[in-house]
Amino acid sequence: MASLVYIRRWRLGRQTVVALFCALLWVATPLRLYDVPARDGVQGALWPMVPALFAAFVPSVIATASDVQERIAPTAARLRARTTGVILALAAALALAGATNDPAVAFRNTLLLTGLAFAGCCVLPPAAAWVPPVAIPMVMWLVGTKPQARVEPWSLLLLPGTTTYAWLATALLTATAVTAYLLKGPRP
Repeated sequence: MASLVYIRRWRLGRQTVVALFCALLWVATPLRLYDVPARDGVQGALWPMVPALFAAFVPSVIATASDVQERIAPTAARLRARTTGVILALAAALALAGATNDPAVAFRNTLLLTGLAFAGCCVLPPAAAWVPPVAIPMVMWLVGTKPQARVEPWSLLLLPGTTTYAWLATALLTATAVTAYLLKGPRP
């Protein structure tokens, strides 16, 4: 019964609705609409804006889970760990919905943007923590290709799923951000 109070208090229901909406958006969009004119190697990128929409709502959930009442609780770290587990489970479920075209890209992009949301919460105030998981995909999507329609090496969201350094950067960023959140909580 106590967990239902936290689900309501932490706005996990809203995050679940956002995850369902994003999953339906990914499933309902025909694969031919992922193609971007003049960007030949980018059509498998699964439109990074879908996981960005999911990640934009993550800071409001994890900031609420570390609100004043939770910070003074004797089990604050355990509460943050539960919230992190739920958010990562929702991110995995969302990535499954986007896996119809390229599962590796769907999982990598969703994990990377969720990690950016956790990093934004640890570095920025809660009101601005949504900016990294929204602004960075926009920049990568708009200017992440070379004139010859090749993907820039820094544009991790647009790289193929077999790119090793993109996976390493994603794992490093997400692990660091989640660890910082679990140890310190969000920035007040």
